[in-house]
Amino acid sequence: MNDKRIKIMKLKDFNTEDNLVIIGIAGQGKSIFLRHLCADELRNGQYIPLFVELRRIQKNQTLKERLFIDFQNLGLTVDDKLFDVLAESGKVLLLLDAFDEVPEDEKPRILTEIQDLALSKENLRIIVTSRPNNNIEMSPHFRVVNLDDLRGGEYKKVIGKLTIDSTMATNLISHVESHSAHLKGLLCTPLMVTLLVISYKSYHQLPTQLSDFYDSLFQALLQRHDGSKPGYKRERSCKLDDIQYRHVFETICIIAKRSGEYSFRHKDIYDFTKQALLDNKFAENPDNFLSDIIRITCLILRDGEEYRFIHKSVQEYYSASFLARKPEVWIKEFYHKLIGRKSSYRWENEVAFLSEIDKYRYSKFFLLPYLLLLVDGNEDTLLEKNKDNALKNVYSRMLSVKLGFSMAGDTIRIGLFRLGHDEFLSFGLPVIFHGIVDWFFKFDYSPMKDLIKSLKDIAPSEEPIFGKVYDLTVKDLVDKGFMKKELESFVIKITDKIFDLGLKTLQSIKEAEHNDIISDLI
Repeated sequence: MNDKRIKIMKLKDFNTEDNLVIIGIAGQGKSIFLRHLCADELRNGQYIPLFVELRRIQKNQTLKERLFIDFQNLGLTVDDKLFDVLAESGKVLLLLDAFDEVPEDEKPRILTEIQDLALSKENLRIIVTSRPNNNIEMSPHFRVVNLDDLRGGEYKKVIGKLTIDSTMATNLISHVESHSAHLKGLLCTPLMVTLLVISYKSYHQLPTQLSDFYDSLFQALLQRHDGSKPGYKRERSCKLDDIQYRHVFETICIIAKRSGEYSFRHKDIYDFTKQALLDNKFAENPDNFLSDIIRITCLILRDGEEYRFIHKSVQEYYSASFLARKPEVWIKEFYHKLIGRKSSYRWENEVAFLSEIDKYRYSKFFLLPYLLLLVDGNEDTLLEKNKDNALKNVYSRMLSVKLGFSMAGDTIRIGLFRLGHDEFLSFGLPVIFHGIVDWFFKFDYSPMKDLIKSLKDIAPSEEPIFGKVYDLTVKDLVDKGFMKKELESFVIKITDKIFDLGLKTLQSIKEAEHNDIISDLI
């Protein structure tokens, strides 16, 4: 917070009364952290804390209706009138977990309802968790805080908690310390440390990059130490080898991804498994296969009548692994459609994994065409460093980005929740996306106070969104004489970054296609 690293043990440690969005990447422990805050507040007694998993909101169910059900689970019967009283009392703490797990077509509605609560109930405290780049962090009604990575030797404490055997913990830490610094850099989340421990228990091998963790995970869990026990093999319900099990599991992951859901009824997961076995031409019983995955690997968990993957990132990696096995004509078409679709951001994490496990085809069929689209040119445009069209293209796209403004007294709040899918921000290449977000949030908006106060007069055609927040495009501000020079300077920097990345990508493709070794062999 405010560029300072703070240890949070209880809600008061945030030292602010603002509504918060807690941002964290896969495996940082967002849900566990929120549950910890809930448990502490139950013990402390200052608030009635309500922990709500946003993924549980049904298709036609409002956020309030979900809240009332969760109140009911606590033994409190709440209606609209009582909720208003509780909210205005300042005694209710809403802990809304995993906004990123809300189905994509429901996100705008749920975001609006969260915003309406934040705006209309000033004494209601709201904390939301989410992965990055899910729009909630761009709201002007929430303050964004980031879960920090494990640093330095902090991973050792996590290993100590995960292993009963102190000798094994000592040996593992010794192996990590003697390994490359790159490995220590990967151990930045509790999930990564957990995967390392699982992998090490099975094979005593240390992965070297993020995808290696996930790649070794399936077999490590499927065998569960069986490889270290001569003559012993865990009983399975299906007559498939390890690779066949993995291929079917990968297929289940990609089919489940297509559904857009994160939790499934038995019928859904059964149908996914049946289709996956059929696609891989295996005549096995779907329930038997599903039982093996749940019982032996625990990569799919059953909670009552609900099934879900042990972690979203597991589904994402094995979906990427499925894609990496596909023929070139198939993956080329996948990338082509991805670049042109508004829903492309849904595949951002899978594509990130593909950039490691299928780097050449990722670079050739996705990254390079994507960058050429941004520079409005071809490979010669990059090689000749002809930036004229690129500057115009980037500038025009920046002008169309929508901003949301609101006033709290004399304080201006800005949100980037209207980035839009037509801008080059839609997929969010980190080197570009984060530079743009940083620029918007660091820009000095104080000269615009009078302009923002009169938004209704400036943009009468724009409907207010999220209550008293108003839309303006960057072009609106430039036309009014604001940020023009700063925008031009920033566009030059972003364009330079795009060209640098494009040239590096082109070079890596050329190196991969270099065939002197093949020629020598022949």
